[in-house]
Amino acid sequence: MGAFSEAVVGWFDRGARDYRHIPVDEQCEVLSLLGDIAVGDDGPVPHLHAVLGLSDGTTRGGHLLSGRVWPTLEVVIRDSPAELARTHRPEFGLALIDPG
Repeated sequence: MGAFSEAVVGWFDRGARDYRHIPVDEQCEVLSLLGDIAVGDDGPVPHLHAVLGLSDGTTRGGHLLSGRVWPTLEVVIRDSPAELARTHRPEFGLALIDPG
């Protein structure tokens, strides 16, 4: 529950092997924020997907690339017995969870 004064979500372009940035340059409500935190090459890495509600009732969604919290953002993080680790896979252009 909360809001961003601005944010950038991304849509993964398989052909380019990179995210297309979708800027949200206005106050927006965080309607959904889901993901995980896995161990990456440089430590813990969050992988989050967001749905953001705009003032006209439309939404923007995708991989959360950045967001400036205003006025607040309440996040619940639950610990899991599973240990997740990600490894960069150049053939996809993504860091994927290692099979267990």
